[in-house]
Amino acid sequence: MAMEKLMVYLPQLSNRAEYILTLMIDDLMGLEIIVTDHRDTYNSYPGPRLEYAKEPSGEGIFIHSCGFLEEKSVMIQDLALFTFKNIPAFFPVHDERSAFPFDLFAAAFYLVTRYEEYLSFTPDRFGRFRANDSVAMTGNFLTVPIVNLWTDLLKDHIKVVYPSIEFREKRFRFVPTIDIDHAYAFKQRTIIRTLGGYGRSLMDVNLKKLAQRTNVLLGIHKDPYDQYEYIAEIHNRFGLKPIYFVLFANYGRDDNNVTLTGRTFKRLLRNLDDSGTMGIHPSLTSGRHSSVLHSEIRGFSKILGHKIDTSRQHFLKVSFPGTYHNLIKYGITDDYSLGYASCPGFRAGIADPFPFFDLVNNSSTQLILHPVALMDVTMKDYSEITPEKASVVIRSFVDTIKAVNGEFVSVWHNESFDETGRWKGWRKVYEDLLAYAAGMKNHE
Repeated sequence: MAMEKLMVYLPQLSNRAEYILTLMIDDLMGLEIIVTDHRDTYNSYPGPRLEYAKEPSGEGIFIHSCGFLEEKSVMIQDLALFTFKNIPAFFPVHDERSAFPFDLFAAAFYLVTRYEEYLSFTPDRFGRFRANDSVAMTGNFLTVPIVNLWTDLLKDHIKVVYPSIEFREKRFRFVPTIDIDHAYAFKQRTIIRTLGGYGRSLMDVNLKKLAQRTNVLLGIHKDPYDQYEYIAEIHNRFGLKPIYFVLFANYGRDDNNVTLTGRTFKRLLRNLDDSGTMGIHPSLTSGRHSSVLHSEIRGFSKILGHKIDTSRQHFLKVSFPGTYHNLIKYGITDDYSLGYASCPGFRAGIADPFPFFDLVNNSSTQLILHPVALMDVTMKDYSEITPEKASVVIRSFVDTIKAVNGEFVSVWHNESFDETGRWKGWRKVYEDLLAYAAGMKNHE
């Protein structure tokens, strides 16, 4: 027996409204919709109905539209934050006939499109939008997948009005990802860079690092960033396959991976390709010059012998809409950059992948954005928390995302598994993460 479809009436069809209605009701809620701007068609529909308008015109659920989704430009909005049923909300409406005292479709659209990042803002040193300037931080809901919660409010209301309606089931997903900014600490670097490394160690009187570099280059010790066997083993233990995002860029101030032409590096990439999914980690330079992005993707694909369609920006540097315009141009279908480096949370207010909506062209795209919940560097360097505290934070995020059956994306780095350096103790954090997120008992 086919599931009932929800008919939604819009007095005026709008790309913005249709996008967010499809995302919240169809994708997140699991209820297929039919959108119409014909009042007679809506009123004669025998199944469940929802009307999103300024005034109700018939029976069914009515949600008052504040008019935001009828706009076609981008401008500063008066959000007017408040609380409804202990959940933060904005875009209030004052209509007792409306199912909710706020336009939840407008609010969700504002967040998932990153509307505020199209407006003027003061960037950080990497040119990034700062978490502290976000409405989520202002409203104290950055650690809450607020769009999922609003969707659940609507779903519960639909169940009350239409108790026989059925929804598709959605399950929690865990996606472990590994960034490889520096494939090796000492190996696979040019003579000039190696000599420069020795020079810095001598100037800093860092004899330990000087000896470590020498022992690695002589083959006496393993390179401390060469953690790939362990990474493969730990994921196999939990039945998981990570996504590896590799910085495949020419040397620059902030883009300083190993020499791209080295045989050892090429062999590493092919081995990783066998144990997980490979994604490109576009350099900061590529964000300023799209031709560089094209070159990085093309060179990376050539070594692997197949197309690359997955990406995550280096330093999580995303500029709306330019970053995504370039990714689409060069064949990227899935991006995992949408998170803040400075603090964990939900940058787009949502714990599920969703299509990128281009506010400049006012249209949805085929590029799927996968929100990032937390990152190792965020916890250790920005928040400066201990490994023990990090495990508590991680479990809290896993529980939060499991509660809405969302997708939990974690970001780790190959160098973070080095137990001889500053990341000592963080291996156990990651093992606890895998065990908890995969729903398995923690191992001892």
